[in-house]
Amino acid sequence: MVSPLIGNGMVFQRGVSVPVWGKATPGTWVSVRFLDKVHRVKTGLDGGWRVLLGSQPCGGPYEVTISASRKKITFKDIYFGDVWVCSGQSNMEMPMQRLRDNFPEEWEAPVNPMIRQFKVPQEWDFSGPREELAGGCWSVASPETLHEFSGTAWFFAREMSENHGTPIGLINAAWGGTPVEAWMSHDALAAFPEKIALRNKYVDPVFCKTLVKRSEAAIKAWYDEIAIGDRGLVEKWHKPQAVFSQWGKITLPGNFARASMDKFCGTVWLRKQVEVGAEFAESDTSLWLGTIVDADTVYVNGTQVGSTTYQYPPRKYTVPAGLLRPGKNWIVIRVVCCNGNGGVTEGKDFRLFSGDESVELDGTWEYRVGVRASKPCPEPFFLQRQPMGLFNAMIAPMLGFPCKGILWYQGESNDSRPEEYEKLFAAHVADWQGKWRRADEDMPFLFVQLPIWGKPGENDESSSWAILRGAQRSALSLPSTGMAVGLDLGEWNDLHPLDKKGIGHRLALVAERLVFKKRNSSPGPLLRGVRHSQGKLFLVFSNCGLGLVADEKPYVTVIAGGRHHRLPAKIEDLDCLSVDVSSVQNPERVLYAWAGNPRDRQLYNSEGLPVIPFRAEIEIAIL
Repeated sequence: MVSPLIGNGMVFQRGVSVPVWGKATPGTWVSVRFLDKVHRVKTGLDGGWRVLLGSQPCGGPYEVTISASRKKITFKDIYFGDVWVCSGQSNMEMPMQRLRDNFPEEWEAPVNPMIRQFKVPQEWDFSGPREELAGGCWSVASPETLHEFSGTAWFFAREMSENHGTPIGLINAAWGGTPVEAWMSHDALAAFPEKIALRNKYVDPVFCKTLVKRSEAAIKAWYDEIAIGDRGLVEKWHKPQAVFSQWGKITLPGNFARASMDKFCGTVWLRKQVEVGAEFAESDTSLWLGTIVDADTVYVNGTQVGSTTYQYPPRKYTVPAGLLRPGKNWIVIRVVCCNGNGGVTEGKDFRLFSGDESVELDGTWEYRVGVRASKPCPEPFFLQRQPMGLFNAMIAPMLGFPCKGILWYQGESNDSRPEEYEKLFAAHVADWQGKWRRADEDMPFLFVQLPIWGKPGENDESSSWAILRGAQRSALSLPSTGMAVGLDLGEWNDLHPLDKKGIGHRLALVAERLVFKKRNSSPGPLLRGVRHSQGKLFLVFSNCGLGLVADEKPYVTVIAGGRHHRLPAKIEDLDCLSVDVSSVQNPERVLYAWAGNPRDRQLYNSEGLPVIPFRAEIEIAIL
């Protein structure tokens, strides 16, 4: 009868006329009562109906009653505030539950019930834009529901609500592992015929179903093969009483290639004996194993305590009281290595702990191969990663729903072809802005620039993540766009860094400056120009606040004749760096923080915002 977006606990955008719409029997009169005013409309031939409620200031709670054909439904606890569409891939999708150990205070403090989230069902459609969402409902923030909220969106919303005393509605339309083209409309992809041609392959739903079934069957066959051949399963290596022989030594955390298992596919069993005291054994205990590539099943004294089917989630398992014994205990891990890169991620918590007492698990473990697979596991096929599918199913049905702006966190899944991202992203931003545009203003589009990823490295012009960051930075030339810099908020060993509070804060800074016209130095120092004069480069920046600062001696890379020169920089003025290039003949370009995890990223402004990575041509000053 009514769109899923209209429901109990919802937030309407303040300050604009807002639609209420749905479906009923063709030719039926529908009544919508709001604030003692009744709006009546007759459904069309397709049964569709739509009414506009008048603009309202921030406030609530309100009720909306909808009647048609002797049926009546009343939606309660409705507020007017600011609505933000939150989209992208896994770093936008990541729920607060994954962040609970890092931000327990979010549950301990009063949870702001004026923040509400609508979770858009994850679906794809290649046949064309849908008129309506497949379902969904609003959640009011509380200690019982907070775990469902997007972490990035939550911290942004909490700060914005505190700053403005405004109810905040979050429309969470995100899906992990998705490239930007999956979120783009046919209009936006018009300049990319190869993307449209790819999408056209999936218009037939029967063909799509066949592809998915074929992929699932191939993966299942691979897992069945290794399960049948795994000696560890047959001989029950997870049991303490199992006979252990012919086990090697391996240092963990680390990659399995260190133990002569380079490009290994199959199963590896790991075991370690740990000793605990009586008090430790009597309490519930946490077993944290960082992340494991690719999948794992974990046993303590022969009892399974956890299992994870893919590499990215942190392994945080609970060992129930009584499972550990005073004295010696066995921890056994069965690891499934799918594609030759197996291992336990370095630099993560790797321990067994209870309260303040902790048993560190780093060091020597024993290992044994359970089975060596004949080939890598087949790559899964994901329809949600194909062009246009998510726009049609998850975004198109919402385009008539007014919002304050868009929050976007995505880019990781385009790193295999970073050179095309600048044009794709610009087309995507402009298209969403145009389709959501209100008559009186452009739609604000706020996005997160990718943080660090991988081990520290030197500046590299071919770095895919650096190129992606550059493409994102270039989108600032589009109207009503703002960027939150995440460079220093990432983790070198995790695609899903946990400091979503920092990301949310920087998005809030962007919103304050772009949308609410408050003064701050967001997004951080941006290079405005490079001048070469008398053996020196002079680099001038905007958004420096009270001036540039360095947490250690800053360096840039100067390229000349294909050679890279790592040179120290000096803060000359509040907004200016100088670099002595007298030893470099004909310098051509200068790079800073231009790598997946750049070794050189020492510069910030006075408000703690990092200098935004850049690659720039050098201009020769005419004297």
